[in-house]
Amino acid sequence: MSREKKQALTAEVIHLARAHEAANEAFDEVAREKLGINRTDLRCLNIVENQGPLTAGRLAELSGLTTAAVTSVLDRLERAGYARRVRDSEDRRQVLVEITPLLGERATPIWGPLGEEARAVLMRMPEEKLESLIEFYRLGIELNEKHIDRVRHLDVEWTPIVHTATRRP
Repeated sequence: MSREKKQALTAEVIHLARAHEAANEAFDEVAREKLGINRTDLRCLNIVENQGPLTAGRLAELSGLTTAAVTSVLDRLERAGYARRVRDSEDRRQVLVEITPLLGERATPIWGPLGEEARAVLMRMPEEKLESLIEFYRLGIELNEKHIDRVRHLDVEWTPIVHTATRRP
């Protein structure tokens, strides 16, 4: 494969990955509206669902939120009935956060059909391509995690430029 072809394919992968992320965010925006929660709460629910029950401190680490912010998130999610705090059965001093059956009940009509269709598409793919996708996503996770800390520690703060509309007579 020529260098130019590989550069073009690389650029297309990056473009499509960003478009994929934007489509996920657009879908999640509609889903969170249906669930009656905000973006941060949905992101935290996603983390808890993917990780399984975890401590509020661990949720803070994974979400990049402060522990105080996670406490507020958990208060809102408990009021909504989507998450709960429970004592760890192995260490009664620990409190874990878990999702509730109500979230599953309400999430199934939202994400269920999408998940089924995605699984059907992936099942038609050859194993080598699935392995490549797994490698791509793992690499993407590693890169993002590495660069989160880099950006967090950048020694710059930019002030947004606010444009004001000029009225025409």
